[in-house]
Amino acid sequence: MPIDKRKVQEINAGSMADIAFLLLIFFLVATTMNVDTGIARNLPPMPPEDQKVEDMKVKIRNLLPVLVNGRGDIFVLGGTSIGNAFSLL
Repeated sequence: MPIDKRKVQEINAGSMADIAFLLLIFFLVATTMNVDTGIARNLPPMPPEDQKVEDMKVKIRNLLPVLVNGRGDIFVLGGTSIGNAFSLL
């Protein structure tokens, strides 16, 4: 019995990149991006100027000193730089 050797048809890969690009554009246009609105916070109102301010005793271990210089660099714990405050916005 002779074995029938047929050629396997090849898939044209020339337009595969075009189809992938069109799908990418479609999904980029069709999806929505959520915009971060930041942290919602409600600050207490400022006390009247004639009200006496009481001193609070705070433990040293509960303090975290944070400094921001004129260039927007953030420093925490005595000189460790975290980054630029303006780039974090």
